[in-house]
Amino acid sequence: MTHEIYIFGSMTRGEVSSSSDADVLVIQDNSEPDSFPPSWSVYSKKTIETYFAAGRLFAWHLHLEAVRIYPRSGSGFLALLGEPAPYSSLAEDLADLRLLLENSMVELRNDSPSPIYELGLAYTAIRDIAMAASWSMLAKPSFSRYAPYELPVRCPLPLTVYETAMRARHASTRGTAEPSEYDLAANHLKASPILEWAESVRSEACPTLF
Repeated sequence: MTHEIYIFGSMTRGEVSSSSDADVLVIQDNSEPDSFPPSWSVYSKKTIETYFAAGRLFAWHLHLEAVRIYPRSGSGFLALLGEPAPYSSLAEDLADLRLLLENSMVELRNDSPSPIYELGLAYTAIRDIAMAASWSMLAKPSFSRYAPYELPVRCPLPLTVYETAMRARHASTRGTAEPSEYDLAANHLKASPILEWAESVRSEACPTLF
């Protein structure tokens, strides 16, 4: 079996905490069976090569942060690919992420039966909006979970609320949470101008669209 294993994300940025995911990437040949843990990201070499050629933000994430841990010898497939093509889908990605955030806000305001899930989804959208926008708004792209607080457009959420939403995202995927823990954060989010923030970020990151 021929495959490579990389780590990326919080483990290589030095942001590991009790709420961190272990971001593990497996790059394997097309013909190999998928026999890795379900939480790992498993891609064929052809798919990764396509992402690099298209300049996908995920490709840049890997290019800037991924560290190969298996095998130890050789240069590795990502190194052979070199730098991805320029990230060109910023406007489209920001529009999609803003819609995702808006849909989560609608669900929360309509007393969703899954408020923890929706709060976590809102966190993911806010984080990813900032990560995408950082491409044009910062000196270099940021893939930190705290990217919303690195942008020049001030995030309206107190950091404690954002971090509670972050925990909600992990709680909803791991199935361990007490709903009352997240009520205050959800109420604060619903009352905040977070959608206006997302629109301001979009206009700053893609000024030619406005």
